Amino acid sequence: MTSRIPIIELFLSIISLWWACICFANPHLFDNLPDLYVVFAEISQEKGWGCIFISAAAIKIFGILLQKKWMRKLGLTMSAFLYGIISSGFILSGHILVHSTGTYFALSVLAIWGIREVMERDA
Repeated sequence: MTSRIPIIELFLSIISLWWACICFANPHLFDNLPDLYVVFAEISQEKGWGCIFISAAAIKIFGILLQKKWMRKLGLTMSAFLYGIISSGFILSGHILVHSTGTYFALSVLAIWGIREVMERDA
């Protein structure tokens, strides 16, 4: 029996880790682009977002390593929620027709698809 590599989860984990790096490295990110990140700044500071993204990535990665289906689904649900918030945040800040809005919407859909793909034989 061959083991399938959970590409969607790994891909979303990389993006979550990159967002965490951006949030931790730029403590004034939301201040530098206030019109773009106004919705994000109202929810939490950059470090708070960084912790959320690290948590989402860690849950997915540990779910893969420990072969725990429920952890993988939880991590993917967190990613779907986070990327949905990001996409909505761009819309609410008035940036409807920018590439980020569609990209993060697509990532949210990809995370939902990943939840569907986590099957008994994978975990």
